[in-house]
Amino acid sequence: MAKWYAIPKTLRMTEREYEANIRGLNILFGAVLGFVLADASDLPPWDFALVLFISASIVISILYLAHSQYRLFYTLLTIAVIAVMPIVMFDHFGLAPIPQLQPTLAVWAAMVMFVELVPREPHSLNDKEPTQ
Repeated sequence: MAKWYAIPKTLRMTEREYEANIRGLNILFGAVLGFVLADASDLPPWDFALVLFISASIVISILYLAHSQYRLFYTLLTIAVIAVMPIVMFDHFGLAPIPQLQPTLAVWAAMVMFVELVPREPHSLNDKEPTQ
C-alpha cells in the first residue's frame, strides 16, 4: 500500500524513485538539447547531420551511465567525449560553434552521475511497477 501520508525515514531512493529521476533528467535534457540544437538549424545539411551524429553519440554515452554494468568506463568515456567535443566539432570539422551544447551535455552527465551516487534502498517486491 502507498504511504502517501508518511515522510520518508531515509534519504535512500527506492528503485522507482531512481527510475523517475533518470527518466525526468532524460526528458528535461532531451528538451533542452532540442532547444540548444535549434541554433544549428542554419547549418548546411551535412554539417547539421554531423552535429546530430556527435550529439547523439554523446547522449548515448550519458544514457549508458545509468544503464550499463560498466559505469566507470562510461563515466570516463562520457567525460572525455564531452571535453573534446568542441575540438572535434569546431577545430577539426570547422563547424560553427554552438555555445550551449557542451554545458548542456556536461550538466546532464553530471546530474546522472549524481543520481547514480545517491544511496538506494535494496530492491524489493513492493518496488515493482504495478501490473495492469
